[in-house]
Amino acid sequence: MKPPAEPLNPEPTVENREAQDAAPRERPPAGMALIPNEKLDLRSDEEIAAWLQTRHPVTSEKNIWAFWHSGYANMPQWVQRNIINWVHRLGLEWNVHVVDHVPDSETNIYHYVDRSFFPIAFNDYTMDGPYAGQHQADLIRLPLLWKYGGIWMDTGTILFRHVNDMGWKLIEDPNSQYEVAGFAVQTHPGRHTMLNGFIATRASNPFIRRWHDIYVALWGEATNSHNFHKHPLLRHTPLPPQPADDMLIPYLRLSQESMASYVAHIAAFERLRKIVDPSDGFNGPEYYAKHMFLTQSMKEMFYLSVVTAWSGTRQFELLSAKRSGEGAVKDETWQTAEELINYTMANSSTMKLSHGAGGFESMLADIWDKEENSQADIVPGTFAAYMTYGSAHFDQTRELEPIKLELVTEDVQHIGVLEPVEM
Repeated sequence: MKPPAEPLNPEPTVENREAQDAAPRERPPAGMALIPNEKLDLRSDEEIAAWLQTRHPVTSEKNIWAFWHSGYANMPQWVQRNIINWVHRLGLEWNVHVVDHVPDSETNIYHYVDRSFFPIAFNDYTMDGPYAGQHQADLIRLPLLWKYGGIWMDTGTILFRHVNDMGWKLIEDPNSQYEVAGFAVQTHPGRHTMLNGFIATRASNPFIRRWHDIYVALWGEATNSHNFHKHPLLRHTPLPPQPADDMLIPYLRLSQESMASYVAHIAAFERLRKIVDPSDGFNGPEYYAKHMFLTQSMKEMFYLSVVTAWSGTRQFELLSAKRSGEGAVKDETWQTAEELINYTMANSSTMKLSHGAGGFESMLADIWDKEENSQADIVPGTFAAYMTYGSAHFDQTRELEPIKLELVTEDVQHIGVLEPVEM
């Protein structure tokens, strides 16, 4: 294994600083404020893109981890720009790492995490099935967090507030009870489970390591997740329910069995949070209720999707509308876009863009992936360009309130983390 490459100079050039200071700045919507230039990373997009493709040392727990199986250069352009904007808005305080699973790549996951953390199919590059890319990401997110600490973010996560204010300050605070932060979906009235697209934690977290151990055990010698719901570690758990708050409506076209295969990583989480391990005293229900800072995903991740009935076509229409300049017409579409985009930026922590599954093809991420729409997120004067700018230059002023989590008492198993439930 090669030693970590030295990072490119993280300091912006004098020219970049002068250009940023001189550039006209958009006005933020109500509930947001401009981020001062001194808090931004003012390197050019080109400098940051080159830096992201160069392995840089892990120097603290303030790491943002992301993954694209075929490497940064093969990401859709809007995804590349989105990650560049993470770097701009988080400044020099946080280190963004984009890892891949490309043999001999400078940023291959094996430069960070040993092969022993992964199943045979991952190490042999033989994973298959419709969700192979997502499940590669599922396999690497927890080892990175357990070994180094920081925040895992799916690459389609557009930021509208600083990650410090999304639970991280509390995780760092020795007087706080919180050790993990993220977003949750309501699966039944009053009952929530954590999603895995945003996970914040310090290194060596006991829940994170056990969660990964369960998920790896599901794989064994398998090459895909088909029938994982029948595995001895999960067979006692029910198939995914119809979500109580319309989570992932597009994916409801999938059968329950296919959905169970798709969300096997979350099923492993569900198993762990209902386990009390008599061998070492680990108490999943207590850990979940006491140590997790979770907020509502429908408001904090998927607001624009919810209010547009999960129609990427409608979202594309609103974001492509001209907000200002030549061609801007303040008609009904303009009014709707102005209201929804401003509200989303000021009142949602993120905007999570996902790709369709089960034949659902009108997700915004799929539309922006198309070659003819490769610049749609930055067309001058559009609401999309305004939102893209805001994701790097605006920050929210509101406080983020966590969900009050109940202590799980139903279906709790007093077994080892990797011990099957007797049926």
